[in-house]
Amino acid sequence: VVSIFGAHVTDEKAKDYINCEKAAYSLGKRGYAIMTGGGPGIMKAANSGAMRAKAVSIGFKAALVQKEQHVEDHLFTHQYAFNFLFVRRYCLAVESHALVFYPGGYGTLNELFEYVTLIKTKMVEPVPIILVNKRYWKGLLSWIKKETVPRKLVGENYLDNIYVVNTAKEILEIIEKDK
Repeated sequence: VVSIFGAHVTDEKAKDYINCEKAAYSLGKRGYAIMTGGGPGIMKAANSGAMRAKAVSIGFKAALVQKEQHVEDHLFTHQYAFNFLFVRRYCLAVESHALVFYPGGYGTLNELFEYVTLIKTKMVEPVPIILVNKRYWKGLLSWIKKETVPRKLVGENYLDNIYVVNTAKEILEIIEKDK
């Protein structure tokens, strides 16, 4: 299982959308199930790629988030609705073999930091965390290295299993290497 995260507002013509759909398709062809938050944007791209590959496509929708209620049901082989976002976030991570993050807003950043924390506190097994679109993530990672690590607010090892890539091919290589 590979969980994919990102902005719900990403347009279907955007590079990140196209990259995500291609990555999910490639992973699906190799037998991976694709799991998302079941919404539009990047989540739709991932589930579309999985379905095109005839792979398992799982959507964990947030029952109270209205924008996620209008995604076509044909994009999923399985879908579930959660009333509490923290339960949904935990379920998206607990059985995943990799966590892939595309550019997103506060929700995506919240998920990223929660998963890094869950891994570092040994609440879940360590898996690769793959950040897609080097330009987007550059500032955040620079800030973490420059401001939080020297102050010992987080340890340098918090970045150990985080990979920053640009292509679907790189995503696949990291996940296949980590098997």
